Order: sequence, then C-alpha cells, then structure tokens
Amino acid sequence: MKFSELFRKREQKDPLQEAEKYKLAGKYDKALEAYRGILEQEPRNLKAWYDKASIHLTLEQYLPALEAYENVLEIDPGNMKAWHEKGFVLINLGRLEEALAAYDKVLDLEPQNRKLLTEKVIILKELKKDSEVLKIFDLLLQIEPGNVKMWFEKGSILSDSGKDQEALAAYNKVLQFDPAHAGALARKGLIMGVKKEYAESFALFDRALQIDPSNWNALYGKGKVWGYKGKDLKAIDRSYDAVKAFDNALHAYEKAIEINPENADIWYEKGIVLKELGRGNEAVRSFDKSIEIEPERSKAWYEKGVTLKGLGNDNEARKCFSIVLEIDPSHTMARHKLK
Repeated sequence: MKFSELFRKREQKDPLQEAEKYKLAGKYDKALEAYRGILEQEPRNLKAWYDKASIHLTLEQYLPALEAYENVLEIDPGNMKAWHEKGFVLINLGRLEEALAAYDKVLDLEPQNRKLLTEKVIILKELKKDSEVLKIFDLLLQIEPGNVKMWFEKGSILSDSGKDQEALAAYNKVLQFDPAHAGALARKGLIMGVKKEYAESFALFDRALQIDPSNWNALYGKGKVWGYKGKDLKAIDRSYDAVKAFDNALHAYEKAIEINPENADIWYEKGIVLKELGRGNEAVRSFDKSIEIEPERSKAWYEKGVTLKGLGNDNEARKCFSIVLEIDPSHTMARHKLK
C-alpha cells in the first residue's frame, strides 16, 4: 500500500461523529441525511435511531419521531428515556391512551418520578379520568405535602364530582398553608352555602373578594348561595326577604359577568334568578347568551323552554324541548313537557 493511500484511509471520518457534528451545529437536514445513510448500512444502530428521533422531536415532526422511537425501543426495550419521549410524541399526535401506556412503562420502574406523574395528570385530565388523577395527587402529596396548587386542584376535582366533604378537607389544607388563597376561600364559601351555613359562606366570599376583587368565582359562588337562601325563604313564605335575596344573587352574577362575560354558567344562573324574580323576557335573553357560548347546554335550552311556556309562547317552548331531546334523549322532563 502506498503511503498516500494509507494517509487517506486515516483521514476518513466516522459517519456517526459526522452526523452528530451536524446535529450539534443545528444543521438538521444534513444530520438526518447522515443518519439515514448510517441506518441503511446498520439498521440496528441504536445511537443513530435515537439521535434521529431527537432531531424529529426538536423539529416537531412527530410521525417520523414516533417511527424512530419505536425502532429504538425494539432494539432496547428498557430505554426509559425513549419511552418517556415516545409518550410525549404520542400526546402531540393526540393518541393519549397510547401515551399513558408509554408513561406507565417508565413509572413501573420509577413510581415516584414527580415530573412524569405530573405529566400523566395532564393526560388523565384531558381524558376526564378524575379518579385516577386523584390517586396520583394522593401519591404526589405524600412526597410534597405542602403543594398548595395540588391541594387546590384536588379540591376542585372533588367539588366538581359532588364530594363536598372531601373537597372541604382539601380546601382547608390550602388555607392552612396559604390563608389568603382567594380561590380556596371562594370554593369553601360555596360548599358552606350548600350546607346552608350562610353566615360563614358570605364571610368567606367577602374575604376572597377583599383579597382579589376580580375573583369572578367568588362572585359566582355568592350569587349561587344568595339563590339558595332565596329559595329557602320563598319556601317558608317570606316573599319580601326572598326577593331581596334573589336581587343580591342577581347583583353578584352581573358583577361576575363584567369580569368573565364568556362563562356560560354565570349567564345560565343569572337566567334562573331572573325567572325567580318574574322577569321572564330578561331570563330568556340570559339563557340565550348561555346557549350562544355553549350551544349543547341542554339545561339552558330546557329552562328557556319552561320560561317561554310561562310567557305563553308555546310554539317556541316546544322547539326548545325538542332541542333538549336532540342533545339528551334521556331528558324525561323535556319529553314530559312536549307531551
């Protein structure tokens, strides 16, 4: 062999190093081309597949990234980093159940991995698997018992599930760590109102609003509780006091709408109070606004129908009840009204 040929042979660069150099320099097209060449020669080159996957992930090219991660995991099924990143790719492709399976592969080996558990919570919330979210919160709160945000989220899920007593315990935990947490004060206030402990409920709402005057949730809760009180007073024939309570509820909802005008719940509840006050046409307008924001809101369509019937507009009322049954065929009250 000639000396010059030997020299040229030594000068040949390692293809993997060359590809990595392009990758580190941000020359992703050249890097991908280099990795493609390597993989044509060595289809089971783990590093080439992994680096190729990471470039596609960086470029948000999720389908080729997924293919690359699947090749990585075929070669190295125990690669936890690849499972995690594959899960992230699947989330971005909207394949949430598969993403959960990928995350669980990692969590089987690292059951207390906080980062992964927190990311899993996001997926579970999207899939509306609240009971599984609560299990993860319980695990994370053992690791980090002072996590105010997590206690509050746990309380919100429990509250939305109708588990008021457990929700109350969660909100009390929030307030133990942060006595000025306006959100927890407002949520606790609503639970106390449901329990008909009105004085404490209103005191909690007022405190929340002193801390954060823009807390629409406190105003919404205040409106709900005044509505409960109004119905209680009406039931015992204290009509004058009932009207005052409904007026207070209406005032709270109007202030909440100023802050959060695109919330269908507030417009719906405002409609209910206006109906109680005998202001049917205004109630219909509130229900219409709730429906405009959330067209599939069957209870707003139903209450609109009931209000229109009370105003003598039977034809329009029937249309509303028919729409209710299109949205929710099991709505027996709407079916009864149509008959």
